[in-house]
Amino acid sequence: MLKEEFHIGQDFFTASGHWRCTDIGTRVIIAIQLNQEDSRNYYGPPYLIPETVFDEYDMEGCSLNPVEFVNQKAIFTKSQKFSDIQDALMFVSSSVYGQNTALLNKSTWKIFFNSESGDLDDMDEFAEEQYDPTIHIEIPHKNELGLGQNLVFKFVDQFIPDDAIKVDKIFKKRGAYSQFKDFLESKGILQKWYDYEQQCEQLAILQWCEENNIDISD
Repeated sequence: MLKEEFHIGQDFFTASGHWRCTDIGTRVIIAIQLNQEDSRNYYGPPYLIPETVFDEYDMEGCSLNPVEFVNQKAIFTKSQKFSDIQDALMFVSSSVYGQNTALLNKSTWKIFFNSESGDLDDMDEFAEEQYDPTIHIEIPHKNELGLGQNLVFKFVDQFIPDDAIKVDKIFKKRGAYSQFKDFLESKGILQKWYDYEQQCEQLAILQWCEENNIDISD
């Protein structure tokens, strides 16, 4: 991207993740990385999290489209290890936060599952006494990766900003996601949402693996 393409408050992507422009200088831009569990960290200025300076060379590696970076790492998204983490993320996120958990053993690549509902079928369960923080890591919930409602409003801001108020009203009622999808289908962009959601999920998983030194190459 060129410096002229940035504006304050704009979200953009790099190979290291999702960012938001917070200031623009003569030759640089400043941004915060959108990788926080608590969205209040994004309020500012001043911000509670570090801001990063992007010079002309850094800007060349920026894009408004997360697909570019997913495609660069397509070999990883096709790996069995990536698929295992994606399935575990789906399991953890299939219920309210904290009800389903999954734990990855980074040395053996075995994933253990636990559910407060107790209905795990053939999944491998994990005993707390086996936990070793040097090799085990908990699979995040999608909300921890910014893949919940935040993702909906990023999609709206990017593709249908004129409908932001309507979508906001939808998400103040029960059955919001179903109504949201019906709304997108009426506008003929439901598939665009599915593609966007999948691309952002892939990018978020790749970023999480990088941040936690998890090798997902087969």
